[in-house]
Amino acid sequence: MDRTSRWLLIPLVFLQGLFSLYVSQHRLIDGDEGFYLLASRLVTQHKAPYLDFFYTQAPLLPYVFGGWFELTGLSWYSARIFCALMSTTIAGMIYAHVCRETGKWLAGVCAVLLFTFSTLIFVWYPIVKTFPLAMLFLFPVYLVFARLSPSTRGWRLAAAGVLLGLSVDTRSYVVGVLPVFLWWLLRKKEERSLARVAWSFGGFVVGVIPSLLLFFASPDAFLFNNLEYHAVRSESGLIGDWGNKVLVLAATMGGAYTGFQFTVVSLTALLLVIFLRPRREASLLALLLGIVLGVVSLLPTPASPQYFSLIMPFLLVAAVISVNDYLAIVRSPEMLRLASAACALVLAIFVAFAVPTFRNYLFTGNGVPGLRDKGDAPNWTLDAVTAVSKAIDDLAPPHERVVSFWPGYMFATWADPYPGFENNFAMWVAGRFSPEQRQQYRILSPDDINQVLAHHDSRLVVVGNQGSWNGGPGVAMSTSVLRTCGYRAVRKVGDTSLWECCAAP
Repeated sequence: MDRTSRWLLIPLVFLQGLFSLYVSQHRLIDGDEGFYLLASRLVTQHKAPYLDFFYTQAPLLPYVFGGWFELTGLSWYSARIFCALMSTTIAGMIYAHVCRETGKWLAGVCAVLLFTFSTLIFVWYPIVKTFPLAMLFLFPVYLVFARLSPSTRGWRLAAAGVLLGLSVDTRSYVVGVLPVFLWWLLRKKEERSLARVAWSFGGFVVGVIPSLLLFFASPDAFLFNNLEYHAVRSESGLIGDWGNKVLVLAATMGGAYTGFQFTVVSLTALLLVIFLRPRREASLLALLLGIVLGVVSLLPTPASPQYFSLIMPFLLVAAVISVNDYLAIVRSPEMLRLASAACALVLAIFVAFAVPTFRNYLFTGNGVPGLRDKGDAPNWTLDAVTAVSKAIDDLAPPHERVVSFWPGYMFATWADPYPGFENNFAMWVAGRFSPEQRQQYRILSPDDINQVLAHHDSRLVVVGNQGSWNGGPGVAMSTSVLRTCGYRAVRKVGDTSLWECCAAP
């Protein structure tokens, strides 16, 4: 980077950090955050995913967040701050990389603006999801390979392999990009190519040790949580329902929230990289990673537009570098002014496109996945969920086992989740397994839950947000069953209610 680029790095990252921090503290809660955070708390209590509780993702996130909570304490606010820090770190790496590749600070600033105001980024990165952590490990791998040269030391490739392994430990299907990196090493057919592959793959094996340890501890439990559950949760199996995938792709490229941004970045990167391929290998590698991640992101059933948030950093890097290279070869002053004006206009529209999404995901809740309607938005704020957790602490002594149909309420309390309620996704598939299997996998079926309530095995029950085990109208169905089992409502926070069946122990 030149001197101007270095001087701009700190204020630019600071401003991006302020934006990410604001989003992290105001973005409405996503339902998945509940089981991610409760899993992180359980890890601090020396429990292991798969072995001690049901967990439907690769295992690293709870350990990373658990380490953060050891420093900051259990809090939704601190968890989101950590996510904002990860998002800002990624933005800083993007800026430094683009400035280095183009030699222009303006290109780096544009890349950070695209990253900051991409709806696929600010909606999914400053919250507790696997995407920011997986990208925090994956992007430095790209940086190492993008700067590959005959003088690149083996230890750098080994370090990149470790980081790629950690990214796979966070979101397992990231393993799909491993062949891209290995091919990138072999494509030049240099004498040391095989040695470089050995360094990289050796580092990768070291990086996936967390997953390997849990696999060898219980192969059956590991495979159930990571593969079998995802294969049975849909009638179409692990990879299927291609009609759904086409609809998801269409929604991503033409939808109200992501359509313009995703389409303009992906098409710009694709067309210019193909046109300018001999000029810049960094943009070619970024585009290849984006394409492969895009294909891999479509494979799980059901697919979701949020999965494409892993693609955007690579697509926007490829697009910005390629646009810079294109402008560098334009000889006509009139054409250069026209092309520059077009870039400025597209950038302005890109940022403007984010405004309604920003408003909906942070305030109104309109069209936000997981919310019943706009009136449900107040129940999904950090303050509202924290208030429910405080109400649980008011009613339950430390370590009392409490039934909560959404794990997020239990995360920041001193009570313990009733076994089987650490994750709110198991009940939908539990009926397909025998009682012995349910016990082995730490999951409860709707009938098991009814028995828990009928026998008053848990004195306190929390119903709200994702508060149902029989489907249908959710909370209404749950409260009906609770009344039948002898529970009575003792506290209400927003639309969330706390039910009690007997005196406190």
